[in-house]
Amino acid sequence: MPRSYVTPWTLRFYRTLPGSPMWIGISFAAILLLVFLGCRFLFDGGIRSSPGDFRLTIIHILLVAYSASAYVYLLSAATRAATDLAPVINHEPQWQTIIDRVGTHLWWGLACAGCLGILVDVYATVNTTQDSDPWVWQQTSFDARWMRVLGVLFCWWMGCFLYVLVVESMRLSQLAESIGSIDLLDLSPYQPLINQGLTNALLVVGAASFLSLFLLEPGFVVLMIQISIVYAIFAWIGLMLPLHGIRSKIRAAKEEEFAWCQQELKVARTRLKSGVGEAQSIAEMIAYRSIVENIRNWPFDSPSLTRFLLYLLIPICSMIGGALVERGLDFFFP
Repeated sequence: MPRSYVTPWTLRFYRTLPGSPMWIGISFAAILLLVFLGCRFLFDGGIRSSPGDFRLTIIHILLVAYSASAYVYLLSAATRAATDLAPVINHEPQWQTIIDRVGTHLWWGLACAGCLGILVDVYATVNTTQDSDPWVWQQTSFDARWMRVLGVLFCWWMGCFLYVLVVESMRLSQLAESIGSIDLLDLSPYQPLINQGLTNALLVVGAASFLSLFLLEPGFVVLMIQISIVYAIFAWIGLMLPLHGIRSKIRAAKEEEFAWCQQELKVARTRLKSGVGEAQSIAEMIAYRSIVENIRNWPFDSPSLTRFLLYLLIPICSMIGGALVERGLDFFFP
């Protein structure tokens, strides 16, 4: 493997810690929150922080912990999906190279994605800061300073997350193209691709649900509409792109089965007309063709589609929960 492909340092760090990325992320958020509150109590001075700045800092803490954990979880899930597909994919050198690269990425690609994320943070800061210069440290409150630092970290990890989502999805799609033949009556061996698509969509929707908390503060509506469009696009890409290769295989297999059914129907019809065939064989062939027609090119079953629709409700529930938390914060930290 070329040296330019590396295991992201965030993943390497998480692997040194006990527990799953979810629990590490929760612990990370709790530690950040305790450090912030402790420093705020000991060192907050000068410009008074507003309740809005305090709430936004809490949201940034959640975003930082979530983006790092989602990034790691996505890398781990993609590696697991490639491993689960191993029994059905081709292991010739050209495909084995792709398998070996799953979970590793070009260091400069990650750096560019992270820097692009920081540019998005600069754009968001400029368009949402009111009544002060966001780049003059002396004019910002203690909470706002934390926001500036946390915003850079969040957008760096989120840029890397979206970059990895696209690259890993493309790799899994390419691996599906290596599959020699497909049994249309048993698509269960390709369930890892469906699971990965749903995981991608869930992680993107999870980020959007935390970002939706910004709508509880004034001045974020336009920015959130723009970000929502971007996240909706990435959620769709994350859901569909891993399945692009297997979709092509399923469509090709269906076309082959249709051609075979057509040929067999002609033979059965000829035999029936000659008096040596049975009408039952034609009925059975028509029934089989109907079964093949009902197989989706996109291998989603009803439970998978239901799960995806439920994912879309997460941001709405997050806003409701955020409103309740905001009331609680205003009560305990007036």
